[in-house]
Amino acid sequence: MKKIEIKKEELKKIVNLISSKNYLEAIFETKKLIKQFPGDYMFYNILSVSFMNIEEYEEALKALNKAVELDENNIHILNNLGLVHGYLSDYIKAIECYDKALKIKPNFLNALINKAQLKEKLNLNDDAIKILKTAINYYPNDYFLHYTIATMYQFLGNFRNCNLHYQKALSIKPNATEIYRLISMTKKYIKNDKDFEIFDNKLKDINLTEIQKMHLYFALGKAFDDIKDFDNSFSNYKKGNDIKDKILKYTFKSEHQIFSNLKKNFNAKSYSLSFKNNSNKKIIFIIGMPRSGTSLIEQVLSSHEKVVGAGELTFLAEAIYKEFSYGKKIKKNNTNNDFCFDLISNKTLNNVKNYYLDRINKLNFSEEYIVDKAPLNFRWAGFIKKIFPNSYIINSNRDPMDICWSNYQQNYSSSNLAFAYNLKNLADFYNLYSEYMIFWKKNLNEKDILNIKYENFTQNFEDSLKKLLDFCNLDWSAKCFEFYKNKNSVSTSSMAQVRQPIYQTSVASWKNYSSYLKDLKENLTK
Repeated sequence: MKKIEIKKEELKKIVNLISSKNYLEAIFETKKLIKQFPGDYMFYNILSVSFMNIEEYEEALKALNKAVELDENNIHILNNLGLVHGYLSDYIKAIECYDKALKIKPNFLNALINKAQLKEKLNLNDDAIKILKTAINYYPNDYFLHYTIATMYQFLGNFRNCNLHYQKALSIKPNATEIYRLISMTKKYIKNDKDFEIFDNKLKDINLTEIQKMHLYFALGKAFDDIKDFDNSFSNYKKGNDIKDKILKYTFKSEHQIFSNLKKNFNAKSYSLSFKNNSNKKIIFIIGMPRSGTSLIEQVLSSHEKVVGAGELTFLAEAIYKEFSYGKKIKKNNTNNDFCFDLISNKTLNNVKNYYLDRINKLNFSEEYIVDKAPLNFRWAGFIKKIFPNSYIINSNRDPMDICWSNYQQNYSSSNLAFAYNLKNLADFYNLYSEYMIFWKKNLNEKDILNIKYENFTQNFEDSLKKLLDFCNLDWSAKCFEFYKNKNSVSTSSMAQVRQPIYQTSVASWKNYSSYLKDLKENLTK
């Protein structure tokens, strides 16, 4: 067999391994081929793809640097370099890579989409939309392009343009049922809405996968809720959640182990860090359960002239897992996520700080304050006060029944919220969150955390806003009072709610489903 045919066959095998998510085996086989064909950029490029899929971005970068040495003008290598630099929060280099690829091929769709998504992440929303409109001129009938621009308009609260592009995407790919679910988040259904018939007909299709059905069930749950048919709403939400729960197979083992180790080893007075702060940014951390009002608080704060909302940043959790996991102490490729808190030291805490601030600085925001709204950072509130003693921590809470029920109504993209598809898991996770907050209250100073109750915040908004701004040492701003005019993108499930003035209609909405939620209520500790 000729050498070129051998390469094609081997490459096909690797692509099949990646398609079936056998990334470690793909890495092993690709490295063997690199030894056999050391001068072929393709194998380095495809090696980087496997590393990206297991979040080994530094290794992916090494492979791509070798690939670009072999073919410096290859647009696929440059596009992957852009992706990796983006994952590593080196946004300037990422943009440079995309621009270089687009200079070679101006209509390179992957680079256009990836560059636009990065611009949106940096709150350069006008730039992002402009790039995608350019791409549509080249590819007017590309499904994923219309899907991407629709989601971007959805993040920005432009639901009219969002739905236009979703409908175009559906005309290209009629069985893309995820779009029906996404549209359901932005519209109010009425009785005899034509979508009910569409959903019903779609579900009769015997060729639909379980995942395709799942999206329709969540859409139907929302639609029936809108028309106050709560029995049918719950039935469909449960069908959708059961499918997602079966796929994710969530377990609490790691969560309980982390908290147990933390309680044994964490002491807020054990370390006194006196290193220099290498960032002039003031950081506001908003923590709490998902669906507790964190997005509302971020939108209010980011409406202030001195504040930018950075969304749900992963930097803190990444750094903490990197420094305190058993994997670091035992061996690099250990997959056990349990924590070894005896690794806490001035040095490792300093490493966390440097990692976090390095990525914050690369965001290149001009505002004085940055809001990091990653709700699950409630696990690390004590670490935040150790590492960033001058930061502001805001804990958002809400009636636990409302929180749990609201989570059950969502289909999240993040696997970090795998507990949300089972009512027992939701109750257990809320109880764990409560234990964390009790623990931090005992181990931190009273003024370290501002606790906000969603119900009070919405009912007494002006007084609550004054307390919030005072806590963050911010002057009063009328823009915060009109937060719903904020043009920042919002990519969470609250994207529609935060575009409206303060309202209380979601308070105690779980009561519409009380007959189905008795076990949830019993499992929640008060």
